[in-house]
Amino acid sequence: MREWGSIAEVSDWKEIKPDRHHDWIDQRDETFQAFYPIGSKDAKAGKSNAAVFQLYSNGVKTGRDRYLYSFSRVACAQNARVILDAARSTGAEIRDDRAAYSVSDSETDEQMTSEGDNVRAVFYRPFVKQYCYVNSVLIQRKYQQDHIFPEGHTDNRAICLPAIGSRRPFGVLVVDELPDLHFVEEACQCFPRYRFEWQDKRQRSLLDETADVVRLDNIGDSTLRVFQDHYRDTTIGVDAIFNYVYGVLHAPEYRERFANDLAKDLPRIPFARDFRAFADAGSDLTDLHLGYETCGEYPLDVEFTGQGEPTDEHFLLGKAAMRLSPDGSSLSINEHMRLVGLPAEAHRYEVNGRTPLGWFIDRYRITKDKQSGIVNDPNDWFENPRDLITAIRRIVHVSVSTATIVAQLPNPFEDPR
Repeated sequence: MREWGSIAEVSDWKEIKPDRHHDWIDQRDETFQAFYPIGSKDAKAGKSNAAVFQLYSNGVKTGRDRYLYSFSRVACAQNARVILDAARSTGAEIRDDRAAYSVSDSETDEQMTSEGDNVRAVFYRPFVKQYCYVNSVLIQRKYQQDHIFPEGHTDNRAICLPAIGSRRPFGVLVVDELPDLHFVEEACQCFPRYRFEWQDKRQRSLLDETADVVRLDNIGDSTLRVFQDHYRDTTIGVDAIFNYVYGVLHAPEYRERFANDLAKDLPRIPFARDFRAFADAGSDLTDLHLGYETCGEYPLDVEFTGQGEPTDEHFLLGKAAMRLSPDGSSLSINEHMRLVGLPAEAHRYEVNGRTPLGWFIDRYRITKDKQSGIVNDPNDWFENPRDLITAIRRIVHVSVSTATIVAQLPNPFEDPR
């Protein structure tokens, strides 16, 4: 049996010369190649079992975000209708993954009549969801997402990471709903815990959502045996392996040592000395990151500059974006509201170059598309304007807790004894 993930020191180069990958600078670490692949084209094609995940996929690509994404469920459906009506009036075709359909076809008309049925919450950017009109007639590419988060079968989770060639520091984030193609970096890759297949593939068609779907493990038996054999522990299960992968991908020593490799290849997973430490940390991080909308709140204080008691209107986001103070200790919501008491730990954990709070500030602002005139108002995401404060407190809690968990991760290449 092949021994994966042995740690060996690679001697320093005495002179600059290309390596076997033809890299002159930012050369890869040969140790990385001995680790277990997170995924591969051969595994994806069913030609190999030597990968943690059998299926992986890009996130969904709308090709028309301004029309198909919105913080408002109602506006999302209405904006999608604009595209459909415009295409009908010109007799244009809308093209999806498999074929071109005239929007005047009766089948397409029937599918598009109930706009709300197609509106789904999608992970648009890290820790930022928006409603998306997920319909195969309008979405440009769904890639393999029908096998990961098919309509009506969302009991799944997936580890999302940048595609090969990312220009930013390596980052990773788990999701339990559809992710956008640009969720992390310019083209995120999603590695799901499960995959979904149609029992009778003949039933599957663009306009038939009633096919019998079954959920299968995306972490195969061969991977399970590799981990159990390596650690000599038959109690290791596939959920623990999923969590272990998520934990290892957060390890600072792993990211620092293999930064060049992670920018040029899909991750490979080492066999750390302490499997349970990373599996437990990965489980905690998964729960924390998936629960960012329902988790505990960091105790930030609210300062109100107006007279008397604030009303709901005072909590609404205005035309000006939210703004951090120079020292990062406070956040101005609008001209009336400010949150104070932000800890330094809230600014340590980053995904794709920004902290969770940074993503929140960047995306939760009112925008108006110049071409279409469509306004996207993040105030529409919340049932009550005061929920904005709760959401920010939770985002800060996630940041601080993640920084704490990551700081306590052991070095995967050292013996814990």
